[in-house]
Amino acid sequence: MRVVCLGGGHGLHATLQAMRLVTTDITAIVCVGDDGGSSGRLREEFGVLPPGDIRMALSALASEQAQKRGVVELLQHRFTSEGDLNGHALGNLILTAQWQRDRDILKGIRSVQTIFGIDGTVLPGAKVPLNLTAEVQDPATGEVSLVHSQREVAKARGKILSLHINPEDPPAFDEAVEAIEAADVVTLGPGSWYSSLLVHMLVPGIREALHRTSAQKILLMNLVADWETTGLDVQGQIEAFRAYSDNLAVDAILTGDSSSQETLPPTAARVFHRRIATSRNSGVHDPVRLASAFKDVLEDLTQARAQTDESVEMMREAVENLDDGVGEVA
Repeated sequence: MRVVCLGGGHGLHATLQAMRLVTTDITAIVCVGDDGGSSGRLREEFGVLPPGDIRMALSALASEQAQKRGVVELLQHRFTSEGDLNGHALGNLILTAQWQRDRDILKGIRSVQTIFGIDGTVLPGAKVPLNLTAEVQDPATGEVSLVHSQREVAKARGKILSLHINPEDPPAFDEAVEAIEAADVVTLGPGSWYSSLLVHMLVPGIREALHRTSAQKILLMNLVADWETTGLDVQGQIEAFRAYSDNLAVDAILTGDSSSQETLPPTAARVFHRRIATSRNSGVHDPVRLASAFKDVLEDLTQARAQTDESVEMMREAVENLDDGVGEVA
């Protein structure tokens, strides 16, 4: 089963960890709008794609043998010092070094995967770093202001009225477009709703591929609100997704069990309420529980599609019989 997962940061990390328990053919498509912390500094200094979310995806896809060797801990290690290395993640530095050596982004990522024994495929969501701008409305005064950069959008206090990227029409990697079109399943989210997930929807090549693909599409909802979705319930988040994805139809919506009482907007998608949070933190997805939920969703969707295919075949036979009958009468 070919699965493509879109997102960024910790949300995509959890999805990939879960999918590793479901299938071996996984492609991660990672947001490239990060401009804060270690990623932001490397992006500014070297002009590279922000490596942080790519590093997170690679860590999630590390094989069991690689994990036992300490690969994940090494990639995720963050320096603490009084100097320039303070705050940098080692994996970010390794990716940046490999990109400089190879002068090819995808080749550099593959080289890191080979060196560290990392499975799957990791692809950036665009060929160039993205700059985010949002219109944010203050909930107290109603005043609307412009907020620039992913870092500021992620912590903006207020309702996000609009989201834009610069450049407006960034090129997507052909490999990412082809992976989406060839996928059996595509997952969207969870993660920072605007600054991670919806950024993907603003990249024309990615959005159009999502509309073309025949893959089953699963929308994963966040378990708790963050700064970006303050005041937005599940319905509000789904409406925002529709607006930025050009009304992309999804086959399933997966939410936490705590949202089971919420009234969702009319949709053709099947809605699954599952216990998918960790026992210690209601806002964090548990990979094992998420994997179990994925299996439930995929089994249901597979059965539904089989029934639909059977109905289509019956209709086709009925039409053929009707044509035969008309021919005999004529």
